[in-house]
Amino acid sequence: MKFKDFAHLLHPSIGAGSSTHAFTRSLFEAIVTEDGLDILNGYNKESFKAYYNGNTKISGLARKISPYVEPFGFSEYIGSFQDCAIQGLCEVFQKYIPDINLHNAADKLADLFASIIREAAAATRKSPGKSAQTDSDAESIEAEVVDDEMPSGAAGEDKKTTVIQQQTNVIQNGDHNVNLTNNGTINFHF
Repeated sequence: MKFKDFAHLLHPSIGAGSSTHAFTRSLFEAIVTEDGLDILNGYNKESFKAYYNGNTKISGLARKISPYVEPFGFSEYIGSFQDCAIQGLCEVFQKYIPDINLHNAADKLADLFASIIREAAAATRKSPGKSAQTDSDAESIEAEVVDDEMPSGAAGEDKKTTVIQQQTNVIQNGDHNVNLTNNGTINFHF
């Protein structure tokens, strides 16, 4: 399970109308020790909002806080809610934790959250230049670059044209990568 899915399942039952960034921050605050709180203070509201919405993966944060993760703290956090809220959590998490019930929900959810953080911390970034295509995509889409010499009109100079067809490119901007797929043809005239 990804953090975004986890947070979205928790929010209706225990969000208490709080904003997404405040709710997300409270989840992380509940599972880290006091030393981990200092790390969380280095993140702004927009970061927590992006984690909740899934616009940013938690892997960077997870690597920093993983030594300070204490599931017992999150278990106490969940246990502080009324039984009706915890029962609501049991219902929405039944699909992911079949044996969850009112009596073990806090511990089960704490273990799940800790495992989400550990998995995110262990995730490795894709190396630059690697495409996000699958093998079947790579077989079905071939990149083709064609250089043609074309005479220009009046001056008699040669122009070079580069044609790129059906190619996936990755644009990197800090921690945010974007896959750009060209399903048509792009002509560059030099």
